[in-house]
Parts: sequence; structure tokens; C-alpha cells
Amino acid sequence: MEEKTRLRLISREIWVRALYMVLFSVAYSIAEFIIIFLVIFQFAAALFTGRVNAPLLQFGKNLSLYIYEILEFQTFNTELRPFPFSPWPDEEAGGELWRAEQDADDEDTRESDSESGTESNTTEKDGKDSTDTDKQ
Repeated sequence: MEEKTRLRLISREIWVRALYMVLFSVAYSIAEFIIIFLVIFQFAAALFTGRVNAPLLQFGKNLSLYIYEILEFQTFNTELRPFPFSPWPDEEAGGELWRAEQDADDEDTRESDSESGTESNTTEKDGKDSTDTDKQ
């Protein structure tokens, strides 16, 4: 056996990386399982309500990025170890189509409230805020 090969085989760095790769394989499997439930829930929410759950939309985006970071590390494309050794991914969620529909529904609700004559007034009494609802 060549000396360089023998040195690589006994190198601590490669075996530590192998351990991390096994651990991140487990993390990947767990994340994949969570994504499946997230997909099913978001589809059901969109099907029945016409909108998606915004916090889960954000979480799905970040979990997808986390999976991407794991795959980058697993395939030796980066030496940067994913969460918990790096910060959790935190990016703006996509889904503009679903959020635009949700925003339009919220505006429709506000318009129908104002047409029905429901007004909300906030007044300050004795240093405390109170909300009075007057129907006309």
C-alpha cells in the first residue's frame, strides 16, 4: 500500500467527517419525514381553505434549505456543516400566489365588515386600552 493512501486511511479528519455524514443522514431522514407531513397538511389547507398556513410556508422553505445544506455536505461540495453547527436557514418564504390569494381574501373580509357597518374604536380609559365595537 502506498504511504499516501495509508496516511489518508488513518487520518482523523476523514473519519470525523464520516461520523458527521452518518449523523446528517439521520437528520436528513427525519427532515424528509417532516416534509411529507408538511406537504400533506399544506395541500389539505389549500384545498379546503384556498390558502396555505403562512408559518408552515416559512418553515417549509427553511427546512428545504436545511435539506439542501445537508446534501451539499454529504456530497463533499462544502465543508460547512449544517445546523446545529451553522445557523438555521432563515429566508423569506415563497408561495406568492397563495399569499396573494390570502391577502385578497383578507381585503374582502375588511370590505364586508365596513359595508355591514361594523366599526372598531380603541379608547384609553384610566391608563388601560379598551376596544368598543359599535354596530350602526
